[in-house]
Amino acid sequence: MAMSTVDEAYGRSMSDYPIENANEVRKYYNSWANKYDDDVTAMTYRAPDAAVEKAATLLTEEQKKVFNILDLGSGTGLGGVSLRKFGFQGEITALDGAAEMLQLAMAKNIYSDCNEHILTSNQPLPYPDDTFDLIISVGGFGNNMIQPDCLQEVLRVLKPGCYIVLTIRMHSKCNEYQDCINKELKRLEANGLMQVASREEFRYYNWKDVTIDEGPDFNDQFGEVLALFKDPL
Repeated sequence: MAMSTVDEAYGRSMSDYPIENANEVRKYYNSWANKYDDDVTAMTYRAPDAAVEKAATLLTEEQKKVFNILDLGSGTGLGGVSLRKFGFQGEITALDGAAEMLQLAMAKNIYSDCNEHILTSNQPLPYPDDTFDLIISVGGFGNNMIQPDCLQEVLRVLKPGCYIVLTIRMHSKCNEYQDCINKELKRLEANGLMQVASREEFRYYNWKDVTIDEGPDFNDQFGEVLALFKDPL
């Protein structure tokens, strides 16, 4: 029997790929690029809307019209789609490590600029200090992705008194990552660099129609959306 669309999407989304190998991670996402939007749609992917809806509650309508935004780990540009959906009208820059995903993001005609770049502790962001009024990162932080020790670098390119809004999977394979990011958030707060303004659970995916053998751990459908406020100078 042929696999259903959602089963195929689940299989691709949960594929294992090498940890701490940026080239293999890039290869994985480039190979997924052409099917990515359809796959996450099949799984009722909520993360872009969850992040942007949270950001919209933090800003005025006037700020939404003019803020300069970085979509960090933009992938195929679904974060940009949500930004426009929720009324953000300013310039949006896309940054991602996978060229083929970035190409699809730019084809949506939402982004004013893009950079192919993998953020690590040894590869800082290619922007000056205090560049952006808002940074969103939808799924950019996680196992095999942006590591917690990069949060301070992300804060560097955010203007004081502004927000980073990011989503993180609450995945059973990511307990160590979650511990690390919690420690880093506490460190940054203790040093007066930022505050956790809010932290809320939401349903990242909906896997109720997945029927394949060794199906999903339904606890892995969930994630968190975090709003981090960079303290003013």
